[in-house]
Amino acid sequence: MKEPPRESFIAKLNDVLAMRITMLVGSIWAFYAFVIFGLTPVLWPEYETQILYWSNFLQLVFLPVITVGTAMLNRDSEKRAKEDHKTIRREFDLLKEVNGSHRAALAEITEGIRELVGRSRAVTAAPVSTDDGALKG
Repeated sequence: MKEPPRESFIAKLNDVLAMRITMLVGSIWAFYAFVIFGLTPVLWPEYETQILYWSNFLQLVFLPVITVGTAMLNRDSEKRAKEDHKTIRREFDLLKEVNGSHRAALAEITEGIRELVGRSRAVTAAPVSTDDGALKG
């Protein structure tokens, strides 16, 4: 069986950072922080230029990181979906197999019942002997 390629330390670090930053920036607390940050020029209009600069900087930094983090989350989700599909498929195949054996058993039972009903009819349909001589002693 082929071994999956090993990731380097840098690749793992990049994945962890992208995932954590995506989760952090995608939280409601980050939303609150960005709203407050965006409203600071209302309180301090003299810092509007600096706030716009930092706002643009944050957008430039977070956009690619969030894109990578989202791609990683989708990749993990797709991997789980494939594993779930394989598991469900195995369970379905087992259910089909069990269903087939149950059908075969039911067919045998049905055939046995038909035979018993046929014998029962044969016994009840046979003429009853009225020989009184056998009862005399």
